[in-house]
Amino acid sequence: MARFPFFSRRLMTVALAVGCLSGSVVTEAVLTRAHAAAAAPAADTPLTLKVLKVSGNQQISTDAIMAALPYHVGDTVTRNQLDAGIQQVMALYKDKNVGAKFGERERFVGKTIQLYVTIQEMAPNAAPAAAALVVDQINFVGNSKVPTPELQAATKLRPGSPISTEAVTADETAMQAVYKKHNIGSQIQPVATQPNHDNHVVLTYQITETAPKNND
Repeated sequence: MARFPFFSRRLMTVALAVGCLSGSVVTEAVLTRAHAAAAAPAADTPLTLKVLKVSGNQQISTDAIMAALPYHVGDTVTRNQLDAGIQQVMALYKDKNVGAKFGERERFVGKTIQLYVTIQEMAPNAAPAAAALVVDQINFVGNSKVPTPELQAATKLRPGSPISTEAVTADETAMQAVYKKHNIGSQIQPVATQPNHDNHVVLTYQITETAPKNND
C-alpha cells in the first residue's frame, strides 16, 4: 500500500505592542496555537529534520533567524524541540520590536520531518508625533509707557493656545504697531521657556522702550 506524506498545520501569532512608559519601550508577546492533528507523531518522538525553510521575513534576515534556532537540517529533533526553537525566533522579533504572525507547517515522511515557517511581519512602528506646543503663561516685561492690558488686547496668543513661530512673530508685530501709534520706539524680544521640560511653554516678551519720537 502506498504511503502518503502527512501534513500538520499549527498557527502561531506573536503580537508586539510597542509603547512608551517612563521612557522605556514595552513589548508584549501573545501566543496562540491550534491543536495538531491526532495523526501527527507524538511530541517527544525523535525525528530527523530533513527540510527547514523560513519565508516572508524582511525586517529580520534569514541568517539571524537561523542563528536563533537551536537545530539544523540533519539533526534529530522532537516536535517539542521544534516548538522551543520557534519560541526563540519569536523572542528575537520581540527584542527587535518587530510584530509578526508565524505560520508553521510540518510534513512527516517516515521518521523524518520537514518544517516550513512563514512569517508575516507587521509594519515598523512609526515614531510618535511630537506633541504640539501650548502656551501656559504670557508675560510682558519692561513696558512702562504702554500698559500691559493694551498690549494683551493687541495680541492673539492666550494661555492654552497652540504656539508657533508664526504666531509669536504676528503678536510681536502687533505690539510694535501699538508702540508706533504712541510714537514710542521699542525693541521686543520674545523668549520661550519650557520649565517642565514638556510641551508647555512660558512666553515672555522682553521690551525695551525708548523715548517718544520727536515729530518736529
